[in-house]
Amino acid sequence: MALLDAPVMHVDGTAARVNGTNNNVVVCSNGAATMYFAREHKGHAGIKDTPVEAFGGILIHDHEACFYSYGSDHQECMVHIGRYLKDSIENEKSLTWNGQMLKLIQEMIHENNMAPAEGIAEEKIAGFEARYDSIVQTAAKEYEDSPPSDYYRDGYNLYLRMVEYKHNHLLFLSNPLVDPDNNLCERKARILKGKINQAISLRSFRHLEYFCECLSVIDHLATDDKNNLYQSIKEIFKRPRPAKPKPENIEPSNTALPA
Repeated sequence: MALLDAPVMHVDGTAARVNGTNNNVVVCSNGAATMYFAREHKGHAGIKDTPVEAFGGILIHDHEACFYSYGSDHQECMVHIGRYLKDSIENEKSLTWNGQMLKLIQEMIHENNMAPAEGIAEEKIAGFEARYDSIVQTAAKEYEDSPPSDYYRDGYNLYLRMVEYKHNHLLFLSNPLVDPDNNLCERKARILKGKINQAISLRSFRHLEYFCECLSVIDHLATDDKNNLYQSIKEIFKRPRPAKPKPENIEPSNTALPA
């Protein structure tokens, strides 16, 4: 399978409403291949029987905790980190670490986008890591001087997360194959969410499964097929239906019915 053979895979989970109940769709993509999986539950139950379960490479995701049980390494979406930092800036105006970290992330992503095929130079990576550590120390000092309030603790929780998951925030700097964001899966999931919200009413979980299977096929045709996408889908509907199995002959019973 193209997904399992790749060194890096993006994965995301998105909600899908089916007949008034919440369900989940797991989206797996590496750009060349994308698959959608309808699931009734999130977490490990939702990952079961998807490529994530058997994947041995690097997973890029949005800090879904259960994803850390799979793959060999992990890169968190830095676009999401940037959004959380902007929220902290808005709600913690007296602090400086959040603005410094946001600026650093923007610089790192820009440097990654401009880097040659072999990746970012080691001295630049070392400089980014040193600035990251310095900003985290600034956050620790600022929260020590101005403890987070019970009303808003998201900024403080983000600081703790950036301490614990430093490696998973900065992996893209040292590995040219790794993207700094999960935008690929975000775009793929947006197709599903847009159709469900605008034009589709799903009445059963099986309908969601059919929808995900159709999206997987269409994405495959759009990515790999050199022919026109419309023509490729048209050819599918022109295929002859498989013959229905003939019922087995049932021999009449010789047992006489009672009078």
